[in-house]
Amino acid sequence: MRSFHKLRFLIAISLLLFATVCLQAQNTPQSVIDALKDSLSLKSGKERIEFLGDIGFKYRTINKDSAWHYVRQAYKEAEAFGDKDLQGRISMNLAILKTEAGDYEDAIKSYKLAMNLVDSTNGSQTLSFVYHNMANAYERTGVIDTAIYYSLKALRRYEVANDSQRIASVKLNIASQYRTIKEYELSEKVNMESLEMYRALGDVFFQAAIENNLSLLNNDQERYEEALQHAEKSLELWQSIGQRLVVAYSYTNLGIAQKGLGQLNESEQSLKNALALQQERGDRYEVIFLKMHLADVLNKRGNYTEAANLGKEAYQGAVDDDLLIFQQKTALTLSSIYENERNYQNALVYLKKSNAAQDSLFITDKAKEVLKLKQQYETEQKENEILRQQNELVENELIIKKRNNLLLASGGLVILILVIGYGVFRDQKLKAQAQKREAELQKAMVEAQAQENLKEQRIRIARDLHDNIGSQLTYITSITDTAKRNIDKGEVFMAEKLTQMKQFTLVTIAELRDTIWAMNKDEISLEDIQERTNQLAATIHDATDDAISVRTVGENSDKVLNAFVGMNLFRIIQESINNAVKHSETREVVVSFKEVGSKMEIVIEDFGKGFDTKTQSAGNGLYIMKSRAEKAGIEFKLSSKVGEGTKVELTVEA
Repeated sequence: MRSFHKLRFLIAISLLLFATVCLQAQNTPQSVIDALKDSLSLKSGKERIEFLGDIGFKYRTINKDSAWHYVRQAYKEAEAFGDKDLQGRISMNLAILKTEAGDYEDAIKSYKLAMNLVDSTNGSQTLSFVYHNMANAYERTGVIDTAIYYSLKALRRYEVANDSQRIASVKLNIASQYRTIKEYELSEKVNMESLEMYRALGDVFFQAAIENNLSLLNNDQERYEEALQHAEKSLELWQSIGQRLVVAYSYTNLGIAQKGLGQLNESEQSLKNALALQQERGDRYEVIFLKMHLADVLNKRGNYTEAANLGKEAYQGAVDDDLLIFQQKTALTLSSIYENERNYQNALVYLKKSNAAQDSLFITDKAKEVLKLKQQYETEQKENEILRQQNELVENELIIKKRNNLLLASGGLVILILVIGYGVFRDQKLKAQAQKREAELQKAMVEAQAQENLKEQRIRIARDLHDNIGSQLTYITSITDTAKRNIDKGEVFMAEKLTQMKQFTLVTIAELRDTIWAMNKDEISLEDIQERTNQLAATIHDATDDAISVRTVGENSDKVLNAFVGMNLFRIIQESINNAVKHSETREVVVSFKEVGSKMEIVIEDFGKGFDTKTQSAGNGLYIMKSRAEKAGIEFKLSSKVGEGTKVELTVEA
């Protein structure tokens, strides 16, 4: 059950609501709302509609029913008034309320309506807000590729407008999306960048939001002490500015961290606090999530009946809302509860439901193979535990028999002789059994070690496949789901989605070929890497009709690298060349290989437009190359000058 907090989609909950663009609604006193309501009777036309929308949105963190009432009234009047831009802005507010209530599909429809309305009237600022919030809704539905697409569109527009507060806000979302795909280091880095911006702005609400996100990030990695500290800090900050409902997210992360630390009483109370607040907010997604965690805590405490009732409520909610991940994990929780309660029939029923949901989640053969390996490993662990318990039973039986022999000895010399004889016989028999069992265990250990070696090899292969093509398959799946849900949009829409699928598929094929090339080798020579670089150069020449020349210089080397280092070295070279071709506007890229003692130096240099490294970021590609280099022990250096080009220098011990 500790794996709940690891789910990349399941726990993407704490910051999606906080990064909405209407920042003025964070901590609105009732007196401000009352003043707006008093002025409402004096307003008419467009100004009245704007006041209605503003009042409704300021009610978000105070009273949900009032928020819905005023925003719906504003939309009705905006529709009658005929101002498309105004109608689009109110539609966006409705979509935000739907997102917070867990109605993500309806929210996305309202966002798209708002996008069409404000786009048709050149509402550039409002359009940025729509992109930002629509990314939140898509992330909630698990369509991460579309979520990232709209987050980046919003970020670019905020940067053009030099809007530091909203830049910080959208970075908050991007950090959450990095965490969803388990890029924890990048997620923490972007969170800290956003936190520094909010500290400079003096925005306590979002400082608390980021502290809560850092708590969630540490819970994902089972760093519960750190998670507890960040959750307590977020709770303190929100309470200091009178936030009553949003502290539910702090209590959620407190409860998860306390559960991880074994503080079950405290965890139960924190999760109940969070559940009460989320039920008041009306967020079905959060309510299901919290009921699932509470059921797990109650199970650990031995309150099986209450745990089962709560778990069944969570499972039914997951079925009603078609949340496969919740179905899988809640069913697994219920199976564990019924197993502890010795209700094995129900335990088996929910285990089968969990497996069925798990099968629906894993859509590729390789993903299923990874799951199979995991199940085999867990089965081996259980078998080893059974053997250990059986051994303990044999030892306990021997102790009991010896005690019985001593008691019988007091009955008399004859009985004593008989008992001693019987005891010796039983002792020898038990020793023989123990020796036989020990031999069997020794044999099992040898077989287990062989299986462990095989398992490690399989996991390495699965990890390589996941790292190289897993993300591409995820994007293809997301595009397929999007196309399926929107098949009625016509040929133009479907053609666009098919083109995206083709592009991702071509990249996946290339990644798979490179992975197979690396997996078939224990070692990779520098000569292999030079040859594959030449093949890449030929591909680029063909793709650009010889507009860009990529050439390699230096003599072939007989030095070799292990497969992991060699594969990462080639990936960095490949990424550097692709970046030069895409962005530098160069006519030529030169890749040079040079031996320097026991090391090999590789330089990738273009002669294009370059960029100022002090003022302009090289983007996520640079982070990925640095990460690869660090993990593989490769020295990495990038330099660039405007008008002179860019140079990447790599040094590796051969």
